[in-house]
Amino acid sequence: MVSLPLEAAYVPLRARPIPRPGDAQDKMAAQSLPRPRSRGDAGEKTEPDERERDSDIDLNQVLGLGNRLVIIGGPGSGKTTVLLHMAWALASSLLTGQAEPAQSRLGLAVVATSELPLPIFVPLASFARFRRELPANAPARERTLTHFISYHLIGKQADVDLPDDFFVQLLRDGRPVILLLDGLDEVANEEERAEVRASVEELVSGQERMRVVVTCRTIAYRSGGTALGVRFREIAVQPLDFEQHVVPMVRQAYACIHPQDADLRSERVQELLGGIRRLEDDRRTRLGDDAQVLVDSPLMVRLLLIVHVNNRTLPDGRAELFDKAISALLQVDYGREQADIRELASDWKAFRDMAQHLAFHMHQQGRDQGREIGERALQKVLREEAEFRPQIDRFLSHARQRGSVLEERQGAYRFIHLAFQEFLVARYLREVTGDEGRDAILAVLGDRLDDPWWREPILLLAGYRASNAAKSARDFLGALARFGGEPNAQFSAAELAGTAALEWRECGEATRGGCARRIVELLGDESTLLGARPVVRARAGDVLSALGDPRFDQERFWLPADEMLGFARIPADPEFRIGTRKADAQRVAKIIGGKVDDYEINEAPTPTPEFLIARYPVTVAQFRAFVEATHYKIGGADALREADSRPVCCVNWHEAIAYCDWLSEVLASAPLLQDADPSRLVRQRRWRVALPSELEWEKAARGGLRDAVFSWGDRGDPARANYDDSRIGDTSAVGCFPANEFGLYDMLGNVYEWTSSRYKVYPDRADDGREDLEAAAKGDRVVRGGAWGFDRSDARCAYRSVAHPDSDPFVGFRVVLRSSPDE
Repeated sequence: MVSLPLEAAYVPLRARPIPRPGDAQDKMAAQSLPRPRSRGDAGEKTEPDERERDSDIDLNQVLGLGNRLVIIGGPGSGKTTVLLHMAWALASSLLTGQAEPAQSRLGLAVVATSELPLPIFVPLASFARFRRELPANAPARERTLTHFISYHLIGKQADVDLPDDFFVQLLRDGRPVILLLDGLDEVANEEERAEVRASVEELVSGQERMRVVVTCRTIAYRSGGTALGVRFREIAVQPLDFEQHVVPMVRQAYACIHPQDADLRSERVQELLGGIRRLEDDRRTRLGDDAQVLVDSPLMVRLLLIVHVNNRTLPDGRAELFDKAISALLQVDYGREQADIRELASDWKAFRDMAQHLAFHMHQQGRDQGREIGERALQKVLREEAEFRPQIDRFLSHARQRGSVLEERQGAYRFIHLAFQEFLVARYLREVTGDEGRDAILAVLGDRLDDPWWREPILLLAGYRASNAAKSARDFLGALARFGGEPNAQFSAAELAGTAALEWRECGEATRGGCARRIVELLGDESTLLGARPVVRARAGDVLSALGDPRFDQERFWLPADEMLGFARIPADPEFRIGTRKADAQRVAKIIGGKVDDYEINEAPTPTPEFLIARYPVTVAQFRAFVEATHYKIGGADALREADSRPVCCVNWHEAIAYCDWLSEVLASAPLLQDADPSRLVRQRRWRVALPSELEWEKAARGGLRDAVFSWGDRGDPARANYDDSRIGDTSAVGCFPANEFGLYDMLGNVYEWTSSRYKVYPDRADDGREDLEAAAKGDRVVRGGAWGFDRSDARCAYRSVAHPDSDPFVGFRVVLRSSPDE
């Protein structure tokens, strides 16, 4: 193992200061439509716009943003390294009395080094464990962070003979201090995190000069009582940029590894960078251009570097990558004598087996308790296997003195990254549980399929099997796709199998097709559909889209692959009445928890003729076919970024009309329609695709229920439509919610839908100009159905909203098929 000096290998990352309340105006422009939750609220990554990118700063510069900072980011994103770099730069300047490196490395204007703050690095997980182990009758002061800091420093610097109240004396003397509080997320559970957060706020209260920087994983910081008060400025670490971060990281690492050989250094740099590019290109080929970047954190760069130094090549899959990385870490050459090197090398396989046994035990404890284990408990777990007992002391010594895949902090042990623990769990399932056969593995996973804590181990298990036995891996994916008891587990199993098939390039079309058909089968079973949580269904829907959605013709994917070509026949209704009767307004208002707008009230019936309407809103794939065929320039930057089977969103009214005109021309010459069986579609010589009128839309949305608030009845139900209460936080693939009685999907929720109608008062009359398309281009148009980020008051049959034809917020569309008489 080559040790890389921090000052030489460190590459400053990019960060984005998150505005505090009142710092900036909301980005979302006022629209006629009400505002939903942000797409980022559900935790998924979103692309920053240009203004957001312009607000990024070097993470080195964050100390200039204030005295109270929280650095948040994903696992392995470099948060701890940033604190260590701050500590190194400040300590170096304080020791030498020179402005450098603090001035250039941290962006500090150094007038006198005596004014630089003394850095004090404190792992918050150690503080939480210290509090947990105190006797119940311990004095209250011993539970404070102030007391622990002195205790921690004395323990780490025992030979310096620090006084017991060292830290308190620093504060009393007015000495500038910067507390570097690492890993708020590493505190065992939400209750303890809330206590630690309160201790931090108590310490800094009244200490205006004290600088404090806290690090925490993003998800943990957003949950429970973890977030610090408003005086703490949040700084979000941004994913690595290949050219700006990955390239210099690799170059600086190899500059340290081969300092005297420029040619070899250049060769190895190009090999590794080329390998990373291939990994990313292959991943985009398998998962699409919007696939999350694999090498997005310093940890991943480190993993790849370790593997490359030892193997000269990079594997394709994550499982094989982690396997090689763990092997490399456990075989590190820390010794100087050949005997020591041989002794270390002889133990690595036993240590790997011990580590995977420990990982599986820890993971079984769940998200809150499964990240860390005390030494006594660790020894007990390893003693369960007789073959491990003679080597436990050496295994622990290896972790304490050398780190490797396991690290020790204040008597507790954890894997250096959760990714290693997850892979070792997968390896245990394959190598130990798998000895009893495939069914034994599935039995272990049975009640864990729907648990996010087990998601990565399951995917890595599939990848690990694929790298060792392809046929066995295909059989396993087929069995996993059809496994599971209750609906959540069934959907999760199918989605996990499909995701694994996408990540395994050589799995074959038969395996991918089987996973896709299984998801379609689950979506087609209403009882199973309603029994699964909407977020689980939505995730499965996106995987179905990536696999190749068999519900749509794969050659002419502008049409669904069913016998009605994706259209449903809506019967004529001479007594239909659009809107809400005045007598029903109070009842509806009570159901939705709001007021019924006067523009919704209508008493007069308006007969509707028979018509054909699309079963689904127009999907991203369908709209992309139009854009590519016509080279149409769309205005909505996000319109084609979603999964293919999601409804297209952010499309303005003019773009929807242009799509209808294009599809009309396509269908006019399509033998599929010209020769259609009259029992399925009325044989006509001319077909025209159009937006539905508001009247047609509501008739279709009601599904035969005349006065119901929703297409399924009078009670809001987030299991039946993608609106705010469904907690998906984004659009979802079409068909993830049950169809109404007419066989139409997503009429309510998911995306608002354009109609051809102008926004006019009821009653609806054909001669009042509301269907004049020329006039429509200049006036507001009706949009219907609600959307993913809006509440149930919008996602109902009679609700009317309005948008300007040039705007495109949260709006998609579906089409109707109109005919001309035979000539």
